Amino acid sequence: MPCLEISIPTVDKETRRHLARSLTDAFVSTTGFGAEIFGVRFLEYEPGKASSAGELWDGGDGRPYLHFLLYCPRLRKEVKAQVVEALTAAYTEGVGKPEWKPVIHIAEHPYDNVGVGGKILSDAYDECANRKFYYEMTDE
Repeated sequence: MPCLEISIPTVDKETRRHLARSLTDAFVSTTGFGAEIFGVRFLEYEPGKASSAGELWDGGDGRPYLHFLLYCPRLRKEVKAQVVEALTAAYTEGVGKPEWKPVIHIAEHPYDNVGVGGKILSDAYDECANRKFYYEMTDE
């Protein structure tokens, strides 16, 4: 199942609630997956606990360490571009900091590499077993 882990400065519960909804909506609207299978995990840190560009971020000016790790089935390149754009927009709007753009790593996997409920995902759900999840590769 697709999920997103985000490393960000600590935010209040209402901001987390808003981000959970808007990041989920961003993923769902660009990939076509259902919201019920998508999760977000917040890995928050206090000022002075992370650095960016070699500088310890103290909560003041500058860009803090912002890292998103998206686990999902393989996506076509154009879908990846849409996902990255939508997740970035959802985050920057959600925290009210348009200059805070996260680095987003996409860790793709085939359905045979995920276990849910004690079964391989492609064995657990017919939709996953029949869904095309690799983009077309050429011999070039």
